Parts: sequence; C-alpha cells; structure tokens
Amino acid sequence: MIGKVLNNRYQIVELIGRGGMAYVYKARDLKLNRFVAVKILREEYTENEQFIRKFDRESQAAAGLSHANIVSVYDVGVDGDVYFIVMEYVNGITLKQYLDRKGHLDYEEATNFIIEVAEALSCAHANHIIHRDIKPQNIMLTADNVPKVTDFGIARAITSSTITMTNQTMGSVHYISPEQARGGFVDERSDLYSLGIMYYELLTGVLPFDEESSVSIAIKHIQEQMTPPIKINPDIPMSVNNVVMRLCAKKPEDRYQSCEDLVDDLDQIMTDVTVDPNAPTGARNGMVDNRNILNEKSLFKVEKGAGDKKENEEDALAEKERQKKKRRAIIIGVIVGIIVLIAAVLAVNALVGGKSVVVPDVSNMTEDQARQAAASVGMELQIEKQVNDNQVEAGRVVSQDPAAGTESRSGRILKVTLSKGTNMVNVPSVIGLSENEAVLAIEQAKLTVSEIKREFNDSYETGVVFNVSPAQHSQVNEGSTVVLYVSKGRNTSAVPSIVGLTDDVAQKQIVASGFAVGTISEQYSDQYARGLVMSQSPSGGTQTERGTTINYVISSGPQPAPSTTVSPTPSSSAGGN
Repeated sequence: MIGKVLNNRYQIVELIGRGGMAYVYKARDLKLNRFVAVKILREEYTENEQFIRKFDRESQAAAGLSHANIVSVYDVGVDGDVYFIVMEYVNGITLKQYLDRKGHLDYEEATNFIIEVAEALSCAHANHIIHRDIKPQNIMLTADNVPKVTDFGIARAITSSTITMTNQTMGSVHYISPEQARGGFVDERSDLYSLGIMYYELLTGVLPFDEESSVSIAIKHIQEQMTPPIKINPDIPMSVNNVVMRLCAKKPEDRYQSCEDLVDDLDQIMTDVTVDPNAPTGARNGMVDNRNILNEKSLFKVEKGAGDKKENEEDALAEKERQKKKRRAIIIGVIVGIIVLIAAVLAVNALVGGKSVVVPDVSNMTEDQARQAAASVGMELQIEKQVNDNQVEAGRVVSQDPAAGTESRSGRILKVTLSKGTNMVNVPSVIGLSENEAVLAIEQAKLTVSEIKREFNDSYETGVVFNVSPAQHSQVNEGSTVVLYVSKGRNTSAVPSIVGLTDDVAQKQIVASGFAVGTISEQYSDQYARGLVMSQSPSGGTQTERGTTINYVISSGPQPAPSTTVSPTPSSSAGGN
C-alpha cells in the first residue's frame, strides 16, 4: 500500500495505526500539498456488506461534525476495491500514550481534558450522533496538547429504536456502558459513562474493572460497584471524585443527563474545588450551604417559583457566563504571571550572569569535541543522560539544552544527551499465532508491522501467521518494520462437472477453473455419443486443491456388433452334346 495513489490524489506515505475494521495511513494530498490521514477498510471486509455499511456510517457521521476538538473529515472515496476516508492529520500521540508516559494526571489537567472532550461530544450529540467508543486510544493530542476525538467507526444516529443486539455489542469492553454490555438502549448518557471511565483512568492510572476475560469485564460493568477513585489516589478532591462516580452510575437516569450539565459542574470545580456539586445539600465538604434544593437538571441552579421562570433562566445564563469569564481571567492571570516571572529571571541573569554568548551546535559531536566547543564560549558541558539511538553513532551527542544558536551567558551549563548506539531487538516468535496476537507481539518488541500479506497456505488455518520477514529470532534495529504473512487457508476449489461435454470444451472448463488436464482415455458407450465425456475423476463438485489434474474418459460411441462369415454357394454348370 505504501506509495499507492488513491483516486489520483492521495499518495500513501506510511502506516500510522490500525483498528478492528481499518488501517490508518499518513498520506499526502497531491492537490492541496498537505498531509492527511487516510483510513482504509481492511481487505477481508471489502466483500462484507455489513462492514461496508458500518464503514460508510462512520464517514457520514463524522463528515457532518465541525468542532475544534473533533478530527475533521475531508473526503470519502472508493478506488477499485479500496474503501477509504480522508481525515485531518494530527501530528501527535493518543491520550492513552500520554497517560502511559505520565502514569496518571493531576486533577486539573485531567479535568481540562474531560471538559474539552465533553464539549466535542456535545457537538456530536446535538447532531444526533452517539460516539459509542469513547476511550483514551480514540483521543488524539496535538503538539499543544489539544485533544481531538476521532474514530466515529461505530457511531450511529439516535432513533427511538436504537437497540444493540448482545452479539453485536461494540465498543471497547473496558469503557463500555452497562446498557451496551447487556445489549440495551444506547443514548448520549452511554457516552457519558465511557467518559467517566476515562476520567477515572486519567486520575488514577488504572481501570476500575480489569480481567483477562472480556465477558468478565462486561459483567462487572453491569453488576459490580467500582472502587471510588479517591481511594486509589487520595490527592483527588472529593468534588472531582463525586463527579466521576455520578458519571459511572449503573442506571443512565442517575448519571449526568447531558454534556452541558457536566461541563457546567467541572467549570465550577475548576474555579473552586471545595464546592462539591454532587454532595448532599447543606453538607458540601463539611461547609454549610445556604442555597435551596438544587435543580435536578443543573447542579448550580437554585429552584425558584413558577412565576419566576424567566428570571431563573436569565440568572442561570448570567451565572454560566460569569463562571466562564472567571475561568478565562484565571488562565490569563497565570499566563501574565509566567511572563512576568520569565522577564524577572532574565533581568536577574543579565545583572549577575556572565557575558552574553551564542550556544554552539554540538550535535553529533563526540563528548570531547562537545566539551571543547562549550569551553570555547565559556560554558560547561554536562552529560544529562545516555539513550539508544538508531541514527546517531554511540558516544556522540543526540540533543542539547539550551538549543544551538540561542543566547546564553558564560559560566552556564550546556546539558547534552549522548547516544548509546543502536538498540538491537529480537524479532519475536509469531509463526502459528493469530494475526492480532502477532501484531501485539511485534509491537511489544518495539517493532512496527509495515505490511500484512495474505496468501494461501496448506499447513496453516485462515488468519494464522505462517511466515515473517525479517525471520523470527533475528536481530534488528529497534523501531524496524516487519512484514507478516497470514494464511488464507488451503487454496481449494470445486472441480467442474465436464461429463457430457466435448473434449475441447471440457479442457477449457478444467483450465479456467484452475485445474490441470490429466489422462484422457476412450471407451465404448451406449449412453454417450461419440466424442462426449462419459466419466471423470475427481467427480464434479468435489472440493480439492487448485492445480490438481482431472482425468476423464471420452465415449467412442456404441460398440460395433460382431462380424459373421458367409460361405459361397458352389455353382453348377450343364453341358451336353
């Protein structure tokens, strides 16, 4: 697929991801000269109408959504038997990868991510689209850590009959809502449950339900109460803990009823974390609450009389706007404070530091060369760490801080990272594993599957890996690409029935069906006319391997009757005188 151009426009550059239904490639839009992401339906599904419909549904659902926190869909197309969607290319990592690096997030960072994802879902829900597969793996982070929701692969328009059959339940089981797990009615609140599970994972670094069996996990979502996140991470504020627990309520009616209500509460918490929107009235974190009973639809609206309905709505809107302004003011204040602090540090450095110097470029230098280059401008070299690097020779500089060409002062430290050289890894044993198991083993070995080739194989069942390149157990550079060969099963076909055909037609049928013409013999037959096939081996309809020889017998017509010999009659002659 690498290098292929779809519809004379999208040139495939590299494989960047894979899902249950499709591969995702980085591609160049030759018309607009920009990089895009192209999602291509897996080839084993291209003849499956059900999956084609799901793939089409994804494109239709996502194409109608426009939001800063949703990956944009640019184009949908078919090139031969290749079905594809062209999307915005996000040059970043998934929220799951970000979480794996950090272990868990503090409540402020986690809450900001949840607010932005909730706002994206609010846009989808307003367009009657349920995502149905919210999880950190489906959230891309840009270079500026802006989350973007992707993969509306199993989204579906909300209707009064939105019921998922149990054997068709979709979504990742660790984040699935109880109603999805049991095959019940699915609506916007199902997305809010999955969002709550993701919130839980961001705050604690673990999932509330985790078992080896997918069925066991699904049952826990339906039946078991999860451990409150605050018991796993005591640094979580009680207000945040209670929001998570409400999002993950078993019954949809006990959860937040909309993304807007959730965002309102999280905005309030980000302004004042001591205010617990889900605590009992009058006892929020031990403080007396003089407000009346909270309105069920919004935790921060005070219930008023029926005659004050208009005033109530105006007050609610004004309060929401004040909270947003206050949040923006806090963010602006923090930014201004950072700028002032940086300016103060620079001013102090100018007064007490050495003379101004330009940081030298020591990249790819040996340690001694880099030390001399640093000393030439009055800086001191310090080796911060050593890492494996496939591009930089061992003992040479991989990176530096401060960056080359920036301004610093003499006497300062120049930190560098040295290369330990190429990190070699073994290609794992994957022959005999299923495709998914093999891909997981390859990725765990810090290698990348660049291509999966499917071929017929008599020794391995369909879907099982029968070869790998480079060979398993061979040593390669970390990050290298690997090609997997997956069996399509035995290359068998039904033997054509040629009885009753003429010799030349029979031979054409055999060759066209992928078989070879074998021994041809003749026999007398009272049933078949001369020149017609009267029998064959193997028989017509038999499933056997392509290339097998087909032997057949041609009729010579009826056997002739045995011949009889007639004795001549002696002639007599008369004579006389």
